[in-house]
Amino acid sequence: MNSKLIAILLAGIIASGLIYTHPAFAHNFGGDESATWIAKVAEIKTEASIVAKHVGDNTAIDYYSGALGEYWNANDTTEMAEKNTLLAQEIPSAINQTLADARTAVNQNAVNDDITKLSGYLDESVPVRVDKDKLNNSTIQALAVTFVLKEALEKYGDSINSTTDLNDMSQMKMDNMSGSSMMMTSTIVDQNKYENSIGLASAAQIMFNNVAAKNPDKSDANAKVSAAFTKLLQDLNGKADGNTIMIDVHTNLHPVLIDAYALPVNVMAGIHNPGSAVPEFPLPALLIVISIAGVIAATRLKSRIGF
Repeated sequence: MNSKLIAILLAGIIASGLIYTHPAFAHNFGGDESATWIAKVAEIKTEASIVAKHVGDNTAIDYYSGALGEYWNANDTTEMAEKNTLLAQEIPSAINQTLADARTAVNQNAVNDDITKLSGYLDESVPVRVDKDKLNNSTIQALAVTFVLKEALEKYGDSINSTTDLNDMSQMKMDNMSGSSMMMTSTIVDQNKYENSIGLASAAQIMFNNVAAKNPDKSDANAKVSAAFTKLLQDLNGKADGNTIMIDVHTNLHPVLIDAYALPVNVMAGIHNPGSAVPEFPLPALLIVISIAGVIAATRLKSRIGF
């Protein structure tokens, strides 16, 4: 690598050490749990809405039954019962009824009614499980967006039978990040997971739009994240290669979201490197994210000035 390029990267990494100045997130107790619940609600709603598109298709319904089982299990029922016994009964019951009615293929309206009821119960669960101060916290809301995106990337990777974990940014290839390379297309080997990935990414986009609407003071960052979401959905629909999707999320979307909404990077580190333990001190994770973004900027600069 050229010495000038190295100097630019080192300067960016050293400077980034001054960025993390949010002591409230030095030890993030509870915030990620709140974001997890908000994400769970969005994920269940997404799976259920796609079930409605496959009434009578038992193969697809089997898949989405399994997907719903990932987001709501016996542990969720137990934890909800500690807060609200009625919702602990109604939510799993509504999920089961939705799946059962979707299998019969008798009445589409019945499935739609099931989903409406389920959505209502899930909405009720949010203030039950999430404290008001967390619920109105833009950082928690933005973090929930990244959790849903994590699921979208997991499903997309499975749909193309990727040997790379799309959520692990350490596996991202760095040689085509200048934007000059042509996108490679992928072969879809699992249509249900592919459809699922687009549904989850679309849900994350809607979630972010809601966060952005409540934070007009972050207009520049919101515009960049919005553009990144548009590019991501375009690439997902275009069946892009896994590395292109990783660049969309890990370099064009996450760094802006982390900076604008002060996301706790110790939690983000667990997303970016799923196989490792979440570090106690979050600064190294931030350096990784900033340095990745720096590589892109430096690579583009290199292509412009020719050194």
